[in-house]
Amino acid sequence: MYVSVSRLRVEEARAPELVTAFQRRAHLVDSADGFVDLQVWQSDRDAGELVMVSRWRDRDAFKAYMKSDDHRVSHERIDPELDAAIRLERLEHMHTYEVVAE
Repeated sequence: MYVSVSRLRVEEARAPELVTAFQRRAHLVDSADGFVDLQVWQSDRDAGELVMVSRWRDRDAFKAYMKSDDHRVSHERIDPELDAAIRLERLEHMHTYEVVAE
């Protein structure tokens, strides 16, 4: 299992716009080889903090998607003004973990 966690920051006033953008995402990643799932979490204490968590079969599958046309197309759909307002606070990758309980 490979997990990518992106902590995003946006002004609170723009948070609903970012949430809507995620809700209306193109879902191109859904058919990527090795993709497991994606969730976007919004803090209940700070509406301007969102966390995007994607799970992958392995690191190679994640890396292949990040270099793909589908990834490029997905990001091109983001409104340029909104894209400029988003700040990546932290990017974490957790890999080589085996799922042992659910």
